[in-house]
Amino acid sequence: MKADRYPALMAALRRRPALAAAVRLLNRLLPFAAYLLYPLGAVWLLVQRDPRLVRFILVPGVVFVLGTAVRRAFHAPRPYQLADYEPLVHRGKTDDSFPSRHVFSASVIAAAFWYVCPPLGLLLTVSALLLAPVRVLAGVHFPRDVLAGLVFGFGAGWLGCFVLLPNLL
Repeated sequence: MKADRYPALMAALRRRPALAAAVRLLNRLLPFAAYLLYPLGAVWLLVQRDPRLVRFILVPGVVFVLGTAVRRAFHAPRPYQLADYEPLVHRGKTDDSFPSRHVFSASVIAAAFWYVCPPLGLLLTVSALLLAPVRVLAGVHFPRDVLAGLVFGFGAGWLGCFVLLPNLL
């Protein structure tokens, strides 16, 4: 979707206040699931003295640092910077749109949970997959930003948890 289509999208959503409220609510709740469960999962693994704790912490940490570096390198503008509209979610931030940090963080956390607790991994995968279009509908990301976030987060998380680190640690 090009930036010039976002003003019409925002206007259409604002004409449907319940839908706009649902987008705002999902924008808050979906990341919250990953951000709440992740430290709880780490504490549970610590209490259990589970050796998977190292990968559970290391992989998302490395992916977060790498993803942040990629965002700074691309320094991509957000849709509302290129078109004159107010997003549904007030970011107060410019640039660093690619890839979506919300989406890649939720995705790598989902991958880490697939490694230690597949049912929660599935739940968080669904949450990350729902978060991606919500970030676009909120007007703060382009589809390419959230797609890159999904691919990067899940891909790097899966590689780190299931391919690379199990053979190194």
